[in-house]
Amino acid sequence: MTAKHQWKLLAFGLFMAFGRYPISWLLSSNRKVKKPGILPSRSRGYLTCSSGNIYYVELDGPQDAEAIVYLHGLNASGLQWYYQRAYFRKKYKLLFIDAPGHGRSPAPVNADTDVLAQDLAEVLEMLSIKNPVVHGHSMGGMVTMKYAAGPGKQNVKGIIVQHSGYSHPFKTTIFPKTLLALELPVIRPYLAFAKRHPLFFRIISMVNYLNGLSLFSYRYLLFSGEQTASQLRFMTRIAAFNPPEGIADAFLGILDYDATTALPQIQVPALILTAAQDPILIQEAGVYLETQIPNAKHLQVDSGHLSLMEHAVELNVMINDFLEAPELMDHREDQLM
Repeated sequence: MTAKHQWKLLAFGLFMAFGRYPISWLLSSNRKVKKPGILPSRSRGYLTCSSGNIYYVELDGPQDAEAIVYLHGLNASGLQWYYQRAYFRKKYKLLFIDAPGHGRSPAPVNADTDVLAQDLAEVLEMLSIKNPVVHGHSMGGMVTMKYAAGPGKQNVKGIIVQHSGYSHPFKTTIFPKTLLALELPVIRPYLAFAKRHPLFFRIISMVNYLNGLSLFSYRYLLFSGEQTASQLRFMTRIAAFNPPEGIADAFLGILDYDATTALPQIQVPALILTAAQDPILIQEAGVYLETQIPNAKHLQVDSGHLSLMEHAVELNVMINDFLEAPELMDHREDQLM
């Protein structure tokens, strides 16, 4: 083998192992923002619900403070809330839940959103968390709405629904007709194949994370271009370590989602957040939620689908204003009476 071939092999090997770094630099802004990471928790563990689903949970913040519960989106984990955790951990009791098949939670027994909503009720009861604000992002927001609209008096004083649709997720994207046409012949069979052959997809996912190819899809689907390189790598890394069979199960679960008729049953204050540059969720979805949920307020963030990371400072201010709003405090007092 000639020296030229050796250099080519070395360059190829370096790209396959470290390509994510130069690609993330090229795709991202150079804003000075604190790098996301892993913050220590006050306690952590696993909880098993009657559905058979097992959840990894982490608690942070003062034990006796009012609680915020965080439900992440598809192919993410509780780690996505780094900036919210850092911002609210001194004042609020925080609960981070990894959905089944995401993060440290094992694959789901049942990924139906109605089941996940019932699981949430059980998790809160097991942890003795009363009257929390539930903050759900994307898929997590879908579960949040199902939970808040459940029968009887729910254990919740307010909800934050961030970048979440109210029905079949393809109907509220920028390409609804195309995605709906592909669902039965392509998308559902593909997800079923991923469930049967998780090792193949795990290898592909990890390789594409290391060489940086998966960063392209994350940049153009989930960010608006103002994310930092470390933020882009952080979120892509979370996805790379998620089990493919768990993600496929969860995706199939939200394809059957529809909360349209349940929205008027949500009686707690609701903050609806959408993003101006989000290709996954059209703005009309947020407007619709505001009109259908009795006590809802819709705000727009000039960001992408992962505004919770890309524009965390502005987003956290919006959330803090909602948490301190008089109507939320009044609702809590009504529940305690």
